[in-house]
Amino acid sequence: MIKPYRVLFIKPPDSDVNVLSLDVPLGILYLSACLKKDFGRRVAVDIIDLRLENEVEPPLTAKIKAFSPHLIGISLLAFNRLFIRRYITLIKRLAPTAVIVIGGPGATYGYNDLLEQHPEIDAAVLWEGEISFPLLVGATMSGGDIQSVSGIACRKGHQIVLTEKADYIRELDSLPFPDYDLIPFERYWGEEPHPQMNGVLADRKYTHIISSRGCPFSCIYCHRIFGKQLRKRSPENFVSEMKWLNETYGVREFHIVDDNFNFDRERMHAILNLIIENNLDIKMAFPNGLRADMLEPEDLDLLKKAGAYMVTFAIETVSARLQKIIHKDLNIKKVTDNINYAASIGLIVKGFFMLGFPGETPAEIHQTINYAVRSKLDLAHFFTVTPFPGTVLRKLAEETYPDWEDQALYHYWPDKPFYQQATGYNLNRVQKMAYLKFYGSPRILKTFYKIPLKLTRLKKWALFATDILWK
Repeated sequence: MIKPYRVLFIKPPDSDVNVLSLDVPLGILYLSACLKKDFGRRVAVDIIDLRLENEVEPPLTAKIKAFSPHLIGISLLAFNRLFIRRYITLIKRLAPTAVIVIGGPGATYGYNDLLEQHPEIDAAVLWEGEISFPLLVGATMSGGDIQSVSGIACRKGHQIVLTEKADYIRELDSLPFPDYDLIPFERYWGEEPHPQMNGVLADRKYTHIISSRGCPFSCIYCHRIFGKQLRKRSPENFVSEMKWLNETYGVREFHIVDDNFNFDRERMHAILNLIIENNLDIKMAFPNGLRADMLEPEDLDLLKKAGAYMVTFAIETVSARLQKIIHKDLNIKKVTDNINYAASIGLIVKGFFMLGFPGETPAEIHQTINYAVRSKLDLAHFFTVTPFPGTVLRKLAEETYPDWEDQALYHYWPDKPFYQQATGYNLNRVQKMAYLKFYGSPRILKTFYKIPLKLTRLKKWALFATDILWK
């Protein structure tokens, strides 16, 4: 019997910062499902999610030695470069004959530097990987030329070359459901919930899920990994996955992480009505944000009826000037109306704000903070702007501050924000003040009354205060 070709996925820890979230690694689960669909028993797939471990080197070493992979796939976000710097030599030493491939946003926008600096890496899968990665695995299995695979970056002699860009997947219903058998769900749920993107849970048995890819808007801080064209799963396909997860794995809460779930209002209604018609007793939240000025009261009513208990609105700034510059172009009055209505019907409402855009004035920063404080939002996050490489925002930052020297290790809570580096303005202090003003008011009692799993949330607030406000 021919032994299977062994593929090991590595999900790095969140660099040298505290774990940001321990949500299931949805991208890896899609890739695993596609490998098993295309190759069946000819491949064996395993994963090590280092966010679940207290250390890196011992469990990583044990996994590689035990599994002896032919190919290693490392999923990268922008702030995972430090992991590559620290551990890629170890990985290559433990698996000297393995093909090492990187993927994810960090690879798509950093492939050139990563391949140049780390000869241990053989290739980078760019953009969506569900077609390119199985083709790459097939080529390495057969000893073929990986340069024939579209959608990757690799080496040709001493040169780094890009192959032909792979098309986006048009028919998302053609993709298999993510391979949830690859992960131990209970480790992600834990006895007490781990940190997760939504920040709030109504039920610890939850997962991320996605119903569409792409976004037609042009916000300058976005990597646009999925492109500008909105590609949608059918309502039937999407709800059937929810039902399958509920019945097979006992998932009772779904965090929908589409870039723009409510852009197609008719389809959103179809999904919500199918959930109701199927009598799915579930909870829903939208941690990636809904487009706040594209909702009507009846949409919010239907969301709640279908099981939504929390909505997130990515507002970023309330400066009309900056809304145009960042190409978000939100109707702030409409946003305010929807915050007020969502709060009035009992939904938990969270706002995302970004402080320190290139050229932003202190007055505009405080305008945004004051809006949040005076609003009926239950929760708010005040992020400092990070101009990630590969974004239009990065170009704007470099043009606005030509003398700025990038000192950031890319993550969401930098020790010294970009704006502070470039201008000398103490944005860290302003960020702390924003949190104190927002949560240091009677609002916190109302919020505490609304949120489920209150003890868990209290612990999260305590940790957050330690990490952000008093670090």
